[in-house]
Amino acid sequence: MGKPVKKIWLDTDPGFDDWLTMLLLGSNPQIDWLGVSIVTGNAPVDITWDNALRIKAHDGLKVAIYRGCEQPLAGAIETAQRILGDSGMPTTGDALPPRAASDASSDAAGHAVDALIAAVRAHPGEITVIAIAPMTNIATALMKAPDIAGKIVEIILMGGSTDQGNHTAAAEFNIYADPEAADVVFRAGIPLRMFGLNLCRQLLVTNVEVARLRALGTARASMLAGYLEAYVRIRSPDGSVPMPMYDPVVALYLEAPQLFQFLPAHVAIELRGELTRGMTVCEFRVPRRAAVTTQVAHLADGPAAIELLMQRLSAILA
Repeated sequence: MGKPVKKIWLDTDPGFDDWLTMLLLGSNPQIDWLGVSIVTGNAPVDITWDNALRIKAHDGLKVAIYRGCEQPLAGAIETAQRILGDSGMPTTGDALPPRAASDASSDAAGHAVDALIAAVRAHPGEITVIAIAPMTNIATALMKAPDIAGKIVEIILMGGSTDQGNHTAAAEFNIYADPEAADVVFRAGIPLRMFGLNLCRQLLVTNVEVARLRALGTARASMLAGYLEAYVRIRSPDGSVPMPMYDPVVALYLEAPQLFQFLPAHVAIELRGELTRGMTVCEFRVPRRAAVTTQVAHLADGPAAIELLMQRLSAILA
């Protein structure tokens, strides 16, 4: 007998590494993918939603995609466009084609928050939420329908850090972009599994992985290689410095949990610190100092995880 099928909902803000995550989830036979909610994050929601629909059309993903929240719960919009460009998805090669005007099948009616609430209520105690973006949609759903907190199996998130940040010295981008939303989610009593920067820095991609994609020789692989090359070059103009792989870590965990180790912790979100707003404050002295709220990923077999990623992409793009 095979592994049991896991029902999931993805909350995302594409983003190249979000694209990789979508490819992995869409090709995993042990996943029943119920929907995707899109939020402002790497770019404003007009752009991230369009990116998601273009990815869906290009790769033939069979999942409903819903447009979600435009603004964080509090404060101004914070995007990653100063690093990733206007599209949130830079490339050194051909860009994803625009959606055809006739491709109405990519559009899902209704707001992402309402769709998430409806899905959780329709499948109580069955859905795992995968969060790889600012958590505005999820927090808004929890505030609008508090009953769903007890119906979600777990939230698996890429966000936060046990040590330094990336968007600021203290804060990781997904949390910093809407710390009030993260605070709602971390206080909701839902089991949490956090993959922070400390973990993602153990999964490194380089020009070697770019070359492996190009060597597949297909048009889809060549296009994705251009995006991966631009992603690797975020850290250095020539791609010589290894780049952490962020969002796909959650999909790799679903497929190969044995590659990751966790520590129990109480995680709180800093909302008021002048220099630390958006910081994930991790208290590992549990339960002596605080109640456990989160399983925090702290060790990974990084080379094995990247090899799994490349093998899976090779199979998808061949």
